[in-house]
Amino acid sequence: MIKAKIEYSKHGPNDEFYTPAIAVEMILPYIPPHVIRIWECTAIEESKIVKVLRETGYSVISTHIETGFDFLRHEPADYDLIITNPPYSLKDEFLQRAFFLKKPFMFLLPITSLEGKNRNKMFQDKGIQLLIPDTRFSYTSKKHGAWFQTSWFTWGLGLKKDLNFISINDKDTLSDRMNQSGKIFTGVHDEFLQAA
Repeated sequence: MIKAKIEYSKHGPNDEFYTPAIAVEMILPYIPPHVIRIWECTAIEESKIVKVLRETGYSVISTHIETGFDFLRHEPADYDLIITNPPYSLKDEFLQRAFFLKKPFMFLLPITSLEGKNRNKMFQDKGIQLLIPDTRFSYTSKKHGAWFQTSWFTWGLGLKKDLNFISINDKDTLSDRMNQSGKIFTGVHDEFLQAA
């Protein structure tokens, strides 16, 4: 952890933290039943977000700035929800854009994204709900893993509570949530349901 912080201070932000499948599987029960088409706006070719969502039966629009589709300037014609792990150095811009688009969203961000005067005001004005896992995710990175806790920052899902603490390692609880959601989960990885 200390080594990662030193690297950050020497070389600046590393926005290349690739989402593990378990982080996506965690949110499946919270995707509203009416959602059919999801936009993953920062999808690299081997995106676990895209893979898990497609295996679960969702239609996914995958775009990335490197392919000429910039989330901050472009928008697909038809989608129901945005799910992404945005570049953390651009989290404010991504949040502002998502609120501007007025579409429900789920962003995987460091829990410290709650901090900051401007973000605090934005969340007060617009609202925000969190899905907070009880463990840190192990990210794949070009340089190193994440030393910080991340959570799903959501808007427009109509969750019953603003802070939702999710037990990743409780197999029965996860299965119950998935069954109650009304969605058929065909591609959920064994590591997620059998985690000890």
